[in-house]
Amino acid sequence: MNNNAHFKVDPRLASLLGENYRSTELAIKELIDNAYDADASEVWITLPKPLTLDPILIKDDGTGMTEAEVRDEYLNIASSRASRKGERTRLKNRLVKGRKGIGKFAGLMVASHMEVRSMARGKYTHLIIFRDELFRAKHDLEQVNLPMNTGVCDDPDYHGTEIILTGINQQFTFPNADRLRRLLMLEYGRSQDFKLYVDGELVDIEDIPGDGYEHEILLSNGESASLRYTISDGKKPLKQSGLAIRVGGKIVGNPRYFGLEDIEEIPPRLLRRLFGEVNCDALEPFVTADWGAVIDNSRELSELEEKMRPVLLASFRDVFSREIDLTRSRLKRHIEQGVANIPAHRRKFAERAMDQVLHKFYGESEARVAAIIGLVLDAFGKSEYSWVMQQLEASREGEQAEMVQAFTEFGMLDVALIAQQSSNRLAVLKDLERILLNPATIPAQLGDAISNNLWLLGNQYGLVSGNKDLDQAVKMYVGHKYTNGHAHEAPNLLLLQDFNKGLVLLDLNQPDHTVSLADRRRAIGFQDDLKVYLPQRDIEVIVFGGAVESGLVDQNNKSNATVRYHSYKSMLSEARVQLNWLLSELNKKNDSRQKELSAV
Repeated sequence: MNNNAHFKVDPRLASLLGENYRSTELAIKELIDNAYDADASEVWITLPKPLTLDPILIKDDGTGMTEAEVRDEYLNIASSRASRKGERTRLKNRLVKGRKGIGKFAGLMVASHMEVRSMARGKYTHLIIFRDELFRAKHDLEQVNLPMNTGVCDDPDYHGTEIILTGINQQFTFPNADRLRRLLMLEYGRSQDFKLYVDGELVDIEDIPGDGYEHEILLSNGESASLRYTISDGKKPLKQSGLAIRVGGKIVGNPRYFGLEDIEEIPPRLLRRLFGEVNCDALEPFVTADWGAVIDNSRELSELEEKMRPVLLASFRDVFSREIDLTRSRLKRHIEQGVANIPAHRRKFAERAMDQVLHKFYGESEARVAAIIGLVLDAFGKSEYSWVMQQLEASREGEQAEMVQAFTEFGMLDVALIAQQSSNRLAVLKDLERILLNPATIPAQLGDAISNNLWLLGNQYGLVSGNKDLDQAVKMYVGHKYTNGHAHEAPNLLLLQDFNKGLVLLDLNQPDHTVSLADRRRAIGFQDDLKVYLPQRDIEVIVFGGAVESGLVDQNNKSNATVRYHSYKSMLSEARVQLNWLLSELNKKNDSRQKELSAV
């Protein structure tokens, strides 16, 4: 039987239709949530192959819908399933995920054409929805004709729903199977009666080995949050570490570490072994419209984070301490042999140094840790600092005059070593000059030379460094920006961070390149583009080349300039001037000190 159907509009429509989804994968997940609410045991998702016009197919074995249910419930916008049929599903007693009654629009966010074919009680109902017609109708959806036909199923016992999405929205990235699997594993990884297949491959339900924990967090409003997590044994890398927030049975946003990433005593390698979730329905009023995040400045989320952090920290300290002790035990003989070669009065300091090595290189292979320990113990036995540090330690329990004398000796040694370091840097400047000024030097070599000798940039950049996260952000940006035959135009960028978390981006051009206004425009583009990957971060850009146009040199003198320009030759020259000045001042200080000692 062929006829038409119409939407039935709830008064909340105007606000709900403005919601959308951040990615194709999130929209697909919303449709899978509907299958979960329909008590499906299995769902099969077939994604289109790249560079094809194939549709997205989603098929489930849920209860399906009759024609009456399609007309009166599915097409009743903003009428949530939970409000109609209760908070739990009828057959599997699942907590219903559909909350706002607009999940059917998820498909139309990523496709221009959606077909719904639902089988129940021996009959099928086939509905077709065109996105463009809905958008043209705006709020007058009741007047839009939706082609629908019904008939008898070949198999009277078959039930379920099939959704076909055709005409992928070009404003979204092409659906990615790996991203979708990770998203679904996060949402449904612990479900025992719900299997998902993406392109025929079962979404893995991982049994993570490690230390498991469960806690109840009581909030000030009387409600509570349930915290369940595992710190894995580290033998198998986690696909998506961190703690997910679950609200009303649904995962909200990406996993997070709840401030633990800012605690220095937790090594990043250990932090990435965290996997779990916090279930907190009290956060529902603060979930964003697309169910993609919890509003960061909400008081409830801040309170939850504040109360979770010490609980998590205690677990990490327990695991960390136990694993450090195990590593120390396995390396005990190696450490004891090294310490035995150090004079007795220095061994206490050597043992402290060993603790620092074990903490700093936590997670590295034991062979590498053993090698580093050997080097440190050998250097400790020969270091001039070790004797001075012992004197300083001993003076802490003595007279003030003894401590003053120890500090004086420390300062004298420090000055001497700084002078030695400056002399060594001056000696290698000529070698660096040959690399940086050679037109044959490739950009990667420029990056290596500068990143490992950041003192070349001057004292103001003495406390900057790179890290893997910054390197990854730059790689993602360059890889996304310079594709489709433009890879040869990709710049050589080095991103650094100072102690205040300010960012410095080095744009390293060839030694025979002259920095021009075109480079200035490109640098400003880097600042704008990278904010997508590093939001709320100020980025200073320094453009390097063999020479700089005269009109740009004056820009460096402006105090508020966020883009600066340098030639490699001027950088080397400034570094040489600073080192010579420092050596001159240190020599004056040393001569003055020698005269004082002679007078005594």
